[in-house]
Amino acid sequence: MTEQIIIKGYWWLPSSPDTAVAGILTYTPNESIVLELVGQLKSGISAMEEFINREEEGVIFGYSSDAKDISLLNCYPSGGNLNFSCRFPIQRYRCQHLIIGTHIETLDNPLFFKTQIEIPYFSLWATPNSIETTTFFNEKQIEKYCISFKPEGFHIDTVDIEEYTLSIDGAVNYKGDYFEPKIKQKTVISLTNKSDYSLRDVLGKIFLFEQFLSFAALKPVESSKIVLYDKSKYQQLENGTKHFFPIQYIRVYHGTEIKDEQNITKRWSFLFSYDTIKTEFKTILKKWYSEQADIAPIRHHLIECVSQKGTFSSVDFLVIIQAIEGFWWRFRDDDYKLENHIPSRRQTHLNTILESLINEFNGIAILKLDEINIQEIVYSRHYFSHFVPKDKKPFAKDGLELYLLTSRIRKLLICCLLNFIGFSNNQIEDIVKKSDSKFLHD
Repeated sequence: MTEQIIIKGYWWLPSSPDTAVAGILTYTPNESIVLELVGQLKSGISAMEEFINREEEGVIFGYSSDAKDISLLNCYPSGGNLNFSCRFPIQRYRCQHLIIGTHIETLDNPLFFKTQIEIPYFSLWATPNSIETTTFFNEKQIEKYCISFKPEGFHIDTVDIEEYTLSIDGAVNYKGDYFEPKIKQKTVISLTNKSDYSLRDVLGKIFLFEQFLSFAALKPVESSKIVLYDKSKYQQLENGTKHFFPIQYIRVYHGTEIKDEQNITKRWSFLFSYDTIKTEFKTILKKWYSEQADIAPIRHHLIECVSQKGTFSSVDFLVIIQAIEGFWWRFRDDDYKLENHIPSRRQTHLNTILESLINEFNGIAILKLDEINIQEIVYSRHYFSHFVPKDKKPFAKDGLELYLLTSRIRKLLICCLLNFIGFSNNQIEDIVKKSDSKFLHD
């Protein structure tokens, strides 16, 4: 999904397969999936009627010049032109989903049993260890270097999530140029199921894993490659082995790439890596998936507020404080009121929320949460939320002071989420010590 794709072929609606028209499909990363057609998709009406009354098409099928079945889902009319001096119209559609390798009418068709996913820099989070280097010495000097790798790669971990099995494996790409052989290792994720699942189902599972890694990276990440496998699409070899044909799924990719791969490790940092949490990884990931509905809004707020940006505004502060309040209302408020014999209908003040959470994680000394000024947070929260006169909220902060205040409460929010997915305070402190994220050490 990181490279432009241009497909020439014939296109038609599933309801009228005999009415196929020529056209070009263009996928441009960070922009769009656009299909431009030369002619009419619908028969029995004039070109003018079809052009004027164009509407959303749930699916458009295609057959490419390199003999591949193509499916386009959720297609919306976009531009085009109709010249009355010409015998055919030019029609253009913007599409949400592109599937190369099969015809599928909806996201809910249960056709796939396996999916492989690649996420940029995931190999840094879970190091593949697929390549081994050996140095041979002859007396006092180096005689030769040997680089070796297994064709099947290196297995890292497996987690059973509901009816799915999520597997993390190291893999090696080798281009056998004699004078310039290129070897590149990477880490890939696989989702398999005994029964067939739909594209909608697997995209939901992929999204949750992207969110998990986004939290680990404190930066939004997304899949750059998604390959699907259908049990009915294979070639059987003479020994009986089935080779399943890869089906490529494309959506508009919005990620950014670091082109200088030699310095990639110097430019990427994580809140925690796989090595940091590998003993708890299975438990953590299962909880992340099982509690998806409860944590979704807070998780989204966290990722939004820690994204690397060139600017800072009061909105960043509000997003974080609202996420902290959301965590409290969902996971702490009922127990707090029960322990302190407080009526459930009484709303807990923000002062109490912050004081309680700071005390809960105050044992993580390295974060210095006890230095957070609760009064400044409360005043700033009310000032920017309700636009009250500044003289009525004299402790409200702005500019650089608000930025520094936001950095402190961001650490508190990170503690809340680490606690939610299963870490104790001692484990959180260990994660912070090992982390090279600037958000925890600035």
